[in-house]
Amino acid sequence: YVHNQPYFDRIVERAEPFLFWIVGEIERRNLPMELALIPIVESTFNPNAYSPKHAVGLWQFIGPTAKSFGLQQDWWYDGRRDIFASTKAASHFLKDMKRHFKGDWLLAIASYNTGAGNVGKSIKKADYVIGKKSFWDLNLPRETEIYVPKLIALRDIMSNPSKYGVKITTPKALLKELK
Repeated sequence: YVHNQPYFDRIVERAEPFLFWIVGEIERRNLPMELALIPIVESTFNPNAYSPKHAVGLWQFIGPTAKSFGLQQDWWYDGRRDIFASTKAASHFLKDMKRHFKGDWLLAIASYNTGAGNVGKSIKKADYVIGKKSFWDLNLPRETEIYVPKLIALRDIMSNPSKYGVKITTPKALLKELK
C-alpha cells in the first residue's frame, strides 16, 4: 500500500460520497471505526464492484449472506448495491460475528471474508480456544489470511499516514462536516 499514492488518492475520491453514512452507521452501532475501511479491501469503494464469486457492491455481499441480512434482490433492485442498506447489513453482520466469536474482532473480520462456518471449521481443526490462541494460529483460506492483515495495514496507514510516507487528502465532504 505505502508505495502506491495514486491508490490512496483514488480511494479518497471514491469514498467521499459514502464516508459519512458509513462512519455514522459504525458509530451508531458502537463498532470500531477501522471497520469503515472494509470497503477499501472489498471493493476499493466501488459500489458497482462485482467479484468472480458473485459478490456485489461496496461491501461485497454474496447472495445468500445478503438475503440472511435482509438485503432484497430481484430483477429490479439489488440491495447489495444500495449503500444505505448494505452498510446497515454489513454493520449488523460484523456486530453479530463479534458476539458469535466472543468479542474477537480478528475472527469477526475473518468471518466477514470467508464466512462464520469456515472460521468455525478452522477453529475446530486447530483445537482453538478463544482467548488461548489467536487468529494467527488458524489455517484459513489464503484470501482470508491476507484479508485481515490488509485491513490492519490500512488502519495503521490511515491513522498515521505521514509515518508511512502517504498523503491522505481530506474528502471535501469531511471538511463540510467539520465546519
